[in-house]
Amino acid sequence: MKIERESLLLLAPAIYLFVLPLAHTTALRSIAFGVSALLLFWTWRAYATPPVPLKAPFAAWLVIALLSLIWAIYPEYSIGEIKAEIIYGFLSFLIFFRATRNIRELNLWIWTLAASALLVGTLSFIAFIRGSNPYDVGMHGGTLYYAGYINTILPLFFAMAILRTGLARIALLFLIVFLVLTAYGTTSRAVWICLLLELFIFGGVYIFNMDVTPLIRRWTLAATIVFCALFSMALLYVAKEKLNLSGGPIEIIVQTTKSDLRPKLWADSISFIRERPLTGAGFGRMVLGNELVEQQKNLHHTHAHNIVLNYALQLGLLGPIVLFFLFLSVVREFWKLVKSRDRELKILGIAGLATVGGVLGQGMVEDIFVRHLGWLFWALIGMTLGYASNVTRQTSPVQEYAH
Repeated sequence: MKIERESLLLLAPAIYLFVLPLAHTTALRSIAFGVSALLLFWTWRAYATPPVPLKAPFAAWLVIALLSLIWAIYPEYSIGEIKAEIIYGFLSFLIFFRATRNIRELNLWIWTLAASALLVGTLSFIAFIRGSNPYDVGMHGGTLYYAGYINTILPLFFAMAILRTGLARIALLFLIVFLVLTAYGTTSRAVWICLLLELFIFGGVYIFNMDVTPLIRRWTLAATIVFCALFSMALLYVAKEKLNLSGGPIEIIVQTTKSDLRPKLWADSISFIRERPLTGAGFGRMVLGNELVEQQKNLHHTHAHNIVLNYALQLGLLGPIVLFFLFLSVVREFWKLVKSRDRELKILGIAGLATVGGVLGQGMVEDIFVRHLGWLFWALIGMTLGYASNVTRQTSPVQEYAH
C-alpha cells in the first residue's frame, strides 16, 4: 500500500515533466504543476529531506528582481515575470529535488523525459516535412524553442546512455540519434554551436576526471572529435542552405556573420542599457519589447537575443552579476559531483556541466531561458541534485557531497 501511495504522489510531477515541452498544454501543465507543488508542501515532513542547495542564488535573484519593481517601467508585467521565471522556476527545482530520493524515481523521470522527447521530436519532424514556417509554434513549440529544448535535454541522455546497459542503452542511443537528426529541421545554427560546446565540455571533463583505461580515454577523445566534426559540417550546411550561400567554409562563415542582424540589435540594446545603467527597466525578458520592435522594425526582435544584455536591460548593473552568481552556483554543485568518488554521480555531474554550457551558449544568441525551457532546466537540476543528496552508497556520497 505504501508503494502504491508513493507512486500516486509521483503521478502529477510525471505528467508535468511529460507535457512541459509541449505547446498548447497550458491547462494540463498548470494543473499538474499546482498539484505537484501542493504535494511537495503536504509531504515535506513525511520524508527526511537533505539540505536544499541553491537557496542563496535563488534568494538573490528574487530580491534583486523585486527591488526592480521600485523603478520598473511596467511593474505589472515585471510582477508576472517574477512569478513565472523565479518563483515557478524555484518550485520546479524543489519539486524534483524533493521527489528524487532513489534510483527508482530517477529512472521514472528519465523515461518520462525520453517518451516526451520522442513525441516532441516526432512533432518537430512532421512540421519540417510539411514545410511549416519556422516561427509557427505548433505542438513542438516552434523551431527556435525546439532547438533550445534539444540543447537542454541531450546531455542528460548522454549520461544515461553511458550509465545504463542492454536494451535501455540501445533505446537511449537511438533517441539521441533521432533528436540530433531532427535538429537539422530546426534550421537553427545555434543548436549546432551549442551541441559542439556541450560535446567539448562533456568529453573534456570526462577524459580528465573519470578513472578510465587509456583505451577508453582514446575512444572518448576520438568520438568527441568525430562528433565535433560532424556537428561543424551540419552547422556549415544549415547556414549555407538557410541563407542560400555559396563557397567554402570560410566564405560561408564570413557571409553568415555579415548577414546576421544580431550585432545591430546588440548595439541598440546597449544604447538602452546606457539610459538606465544602474537600475534597468524592470524584470522581464521583453520589458522593452515594444521599444525594440519599433526601433528594429522587426517583430521578432522583442528582446536583446543575448541573456547577459537582457539582464542588464532589466536589472542594470546588478543583472549580469546575479545571473553570473546563479549559474556559477549551479556549476559549483555539479563540480562537487564530478569530484566525488562515485562513478554515477561523476557522470551526472558532467552532464549537468554540459547542460549549463549549452543553455548559456544558446543564451548568448537567443536567450530562451524562460518559461517551459527554464522550468525544464530547473527540473533537471532538481532531480540530479536530489538524487545525489539522497542516495546511500558504500562510499558515502551523501556525506562527501555535503562537503
